[in-house]
Amino acid sequence: MSHPALSIRLSSHRDDAALADLAALDDSTPPAGRALIAERDGVAIGAVALTSGAVLADRSHDVRDTIAALRRRRYRLLRQGGHVARVSALVARGPRRAVSSVPSPAAA
Repeated sequence: MSHPALSIRLSSHRDDAALADLAALDDSTPPAGRALIAERDGVAIGAVALTSGAVLADRSHDVRDTIAALRRRRYRLLRQGGHVARVSALVARGPRRAVSSVPSPAAA
C-alpha cells in the first residue's frame, strides 16, 4: 500500500489545535514555542519543538520514519552553516512555506 508524501513545515498559531491534538494522543503537552509539523494528506501526524526538541506523534500510525525526518530537519535548521541558528531567524521565513517534502517509505 502506497502512502502519500510526508510534508514538513514550520508551525503557526493556526496549528495550535493540531499540536494540542497530537499532544493528547501522545499523552504529553503541546510545545511552548514554534515546532516543525509533519503532515500526511493535510493531517498532522508528528511534530518536534524547535527549542526543546520534544517530539509529539500520533502513535496509531507507524511514525518511526516521520520522527527521524523531523529530528533530521530540526538539526539541519539549527545547525545551518555550522552555526546554531536563532529560532527567530527560522520564524522570519513564514509559516506557509513548506520546509521540506519527504517521500513516503513505500515510494523509496
